Amino acid sequence: MATEAVRTESPCAMMRRAAQSARKEIKRRRDESLRLQGEISHLQGRPDPDQTAIAALKQRLEVLKAQLTEDELSLDTLEQVITENC
Repeated sequence: MATEAVRTESPCAMMRRAAQSARKEIKRRRDESLRLQGEISHLQGRPDPDQTAIAALKQRLEVLKAQLTEDELSLDTLEQVITENC
């Protein structure tokens, strides 16, 4: 059934579906970023915080932010293509 939908789906519908999926992924990454920021703040607020854990979380947060920026740029480009062509 899904294969049939792919064969009959228009390019515009396919791009809209990809954009919707990208928006969900961006939201997931934003939520994860906020969770990591909260965890970092929590650890930093403890007496004698675990600097190794904090450093690892900060590194993960930076990678996540870079991915988020890339995803947002890709989505913006896709939405421009959709606007111009659909």
